[in-house]
Amino acid sequence: MFNKYPEQKQSRTLLGALGAAFMALGIFLIAIDAVGGVLVTVMGGGLVLLAFFANEQAFARLLRVLNWF
Repeated sequence: MFNKYPEQKQSRTLLGALGAAFMALGIFLIAIDAVGGVLVTVMGGGLVLLAFFANEQAFARLLRVLNWF
């Protein structure tokens, strides 16, 4: 995926790392609070999937939406 869109390599890598960190936190939180942990794990998994499988236009649109926050 990184060779296909080289201009988005850094942002895709960082978004994937952020998603992986949310997934790790979510797995840890499942032991403490099941509902919150599942929500954070799903959110992190979604970010990882978007970082690896979104096409160029969809990823650019995603970044514009995430820049609002």
